[in-house]
Amino acid sequence: MSADPLTLISIGKTFFDIKESKKQSKIEQQQFEHRKKLAAERAAQEEEDRLDDLRMSHAHNLAVAAGAGYSDDSRGFLNVQDQNKIKADKDIARIRLNVKNQINEYSIAQNLRKSERKQEQFGGWLSIASAGVEAKYKKDTYG
Repeated sequence: MSADPLTLISIGKTFFDIKESKKQSKIEQQQFEHRKKLAAERAAQEEEDRLDDLRMSHAHNLAVAAGAGYSDDSRGFLNVQDQNKIKADKDIARIRLNVKNQINEYSIAQNLRKSERKQEQFGGWLSIASAGVEAKYKKDTYG
């Protein structure tokens, strides 16, 4: 006696589902890697923009000081430049912290999806094994 046609169809569908789950898992992993890469690039651009703002601020302050007749090595001028540098350093540190948090969130989501896909695939293999055992039991029981 051959296997039940519905069991064979079910097994075929489960094989197909496992194969599709593996494909989707690869696609999802690529998407998460791409998101992490984009976040890092965006942060690098924001950091560079902030450094450009700092350079422009220093140049502007130097031009104002020179136009007003102040010395560029006076305490007041140097303090203004130092304060701009401190503020820029804080902004850059915040940008770096934010991108690390964002990449960490993507990594957690990536690992979670990977785990879910593995559970799907394992469940599929269990379903196939169960169908095989059930078919064997029916064959042994009913002849």
